[in-house]
Amino acid sequence: MNHTIRQVIRWCEGRESLPLLLATSAVVLLAAATAIVWSGGSADTRFASRDALLGAFHHVELGRTSQDGLLQLGFDPAKLRARTLSGLGVQEYFMPVSSRAFDRLDPAIRDCFDAPDRCRAVIFPLASPLGRGFMSANAAPRGPGHFVFLLKNGRVAYKAITES
Repeated sequence: MNHTIRQVIRWCEGRESLPLLLATSAVVLLAAATAIVWSGGSADTRFASRDALLGAFHHVELGRTSQDGLLQLGFDPAKLRARTLSGLGVQEYFMPVSSRAFDRLDPAIRDCFDAPDRCRAVIFPLASPLGRGFMSANAAPRGPGHFVFLLKNGRVAYKAITES
């Protein structure tokens, strides 16, 4: 190991630009960290309140609203930290515990059990990351529940608000 350290020291000797390179690296690293901190707290301003979020949810039309339409309403999976489920994930998420409960499932959900390749779900936390800054704790969620959108062939076929 001493041999490696000596090689590094020998390499650094005679390099007058090394301090400039280190200072430039530190500035770039600081700028990147600052950009991450500032971007972490930027949430969609349309969702300034829970009422605004609920209003956007009520504008989602079954059979008409596409995933792009959800984005236009402000339901951005990246900004609101949504989970996207494939067809198998949809089955696991909505799987009832009894046949009676299966019979009571919404027809759109049952259709997705029959054709999982055409369905997926996007689940948004009810307490959006509004006001979440860089230093906010992720260990304790601030609100229960989710907005659930089931998409069949790219259109919302089912929507619900679940309270946990």
